[in-house]
Amino acid sequence: MSAPKSHTRIWMDEGVEVERVRAAQRGDDAAFRELARHHLRHVYRLAFALTRDRDDATELTAETFERARAGIKGLPPGKRFFPWLLRITRNLSVTLARRRAGEPVLVNARAWKPGDAAPEDVEAELRVLRALPELRPDEQMALALRVVERLSYEEIAALLDHTVAVTIARLSSARGLLLARDGGGEAPEP
Repeated sequence: MSAPKSHTRIWMDEGVEVERVRAAQRGDDAAFRELARHHLRHVYRLAFALTRDRDDATELTAETFERARAGIKGLPPGKRFFPWLLRITRNLSVTLARRRAGEPVLVNARAWKPGDAAPEDVEAELRVLRALPELRPDEQMALALRVVERLSYEEIAALLDHTVAVTIARLSSARGLLLARDGGGEAPEP
């Protein structure tokens, strides 16, 4: 599946990516480091959105790249690297959440480093981050990509390797849960 063109900051040029992945699969550490460097910030931001904790996000990001390095030889030909990283991050966050089930979830606003958001958007992002634990993992990832990375439905669908209709359904479900959580008030538009 080809990457959407509007968010080149997330997608590495497909030809360059294929070359780096192939080199990394042959054991070229410099090629893997270049892949990791390109995606590090985005993986961290999504890990933070999923864990709501700076230390957990740092550990989750490191573990994501350790697993990716160990498993890159198994990346199927034709599959993009970043969606594969997202699946690793998602799965690790689910494992962490299961280990911590029942513990209180806090969001330290000072630890959150938003993108180029206006102050009112930062508060909306924090509200979403606080509510993420109530969502299913796939809804969490879709909502984090929409709110944190501000991606379009098409871009989220490409990253999560499903249709735009599934993306819209997941975001709609997440919005419904956020509305119910806030007592029917205004939920951020996913």
